[in-house]
Amino acid sequence: MEMRLTVSVREGGTLIHADGRLSRQGVPELEGVLETTSGPLTLDLTNLLSADDAGVAALRSYAGRGVRLVGVSPYMALLLKPEPSRDTR
Repeated sequence: MEMRLTVSVREGGTLIHADGRLSRQGVPELEGVLETTSGPLTLDLTNLLSADDAGVAALRSYAGRGVRLVGVSPYMALLLKPEPSRDTR
C-alpha cells in the first residue's frame, strides 16, 4: 500500500486520515483532497508509516498554511522541524 486517504467532514471542520507512505507520487492526491475541502482542516498522521523528501516538504507546507497535523510520531516530528537557515554572509 502506498497511501490511503479517508476524509470525514464534521461540524468543526474536515479530518483527513493518511495511512501508509507519503511519497512524491502521493503528494498530488493529498493536495487535491486538501483543495476540495473547506473550513478548518486536520490531517491525522497516526498511521503514516513514512514520507520521502517530497512528502515531508508537502507536510511542512500544509502546516505553514494552517492545516493542523495530529498523530505525528516522534520521528516524523523530527523530520518536520524547519530546516535551519544558512546565513551566507
